[in-house]
Amino acid sequence: MNDNDGGDDNLLSQAFAVSKVPDNYDPSVPPASAEEYLQHVVWEARQCKEVVTVDVDRKKLKKLGAVVKKPVKENAPVGYAPSAQTQKDLLSAFSKLRTQIATMRASEEVPNAPVPLPGIKKREEWCKFCFGNSFQLALLNKAGSTTPKPELIEGHQPLLSIVLNIKQRGIENLLEWHAQWLEVLGFSKPQGQWFYALLACLEKPVTPESCSQIRHIARMCAKIRASLDSADHPDLPQLNVIICIVARYFSQEDLADG
Repeated sequence: MNDNDGGDDNLLSQAFAVSKVPDNYDPSVPPASAEEYLQHVVWEARQCKEVVTVDVDRKKLKKLGAVVKKPVKENAPVGYAPSAQTQKDLLSAFSKLRTQIATMRASEEVPNAPVPLPGIKKREEWCKFCFGNSFQLALLNKAGSTTPKPELIEGHQPLLSIVLNIKQRGIENLLEWHAQWLEVLGFSKPQGQWFYALLACLEKPVTPESCSQIRHIARMCAKIRASLDSADHPDLPQLNVIICIVARYFSQEDLADG
């Protein structure tokens, strides 16, 4: 601010008309009016140097800060990724299922669950519900345990009559838990079915937490896909479906196959 600027060379136009600061102006005297306050502002501005320099400690400039790498999806080996038409077809089928689910929810014609469901916070109970004791047996095998193993008990398939009776918070919890189970033991057909059903019931717009979770799932599926020994592997179609749904239907395009 300048009390006597009148030229056109100023970068900023004057906001208030301020009378000239007196020659005998004493800045130590508190302003007694708005006019005197503005004069004080003008006086302070005149005390500032037009160019200010600072000494920089160049040693500090050489110190590198923390570098955070953004996780990226594993590229599919040649011949592993689905074609554009295949992706279009599976998205169409997925969208139809979502429409069917939305219609059933809106009409309140949700069938009763054929079996009692665990509480939405019962992680271990849901593990047994989804996998029976196969998860426990797999952990024992992975650990090389010599303990006598019980007979295999099958888990439940994610029927519509089951997943439609799970509240949205429960859907989000199950996606998180299934991601953890996937990290521990890898991919299985039953888990692929549960992933598909849970994604079909996940309401949009997804929460930031759920978005992060499904992205993590898609990246893990892509990593597992890249490790398969053949394009004829039985897990490949399900892995491709999950990656495509997360990337295309839930708009995570950076994870999509080209």
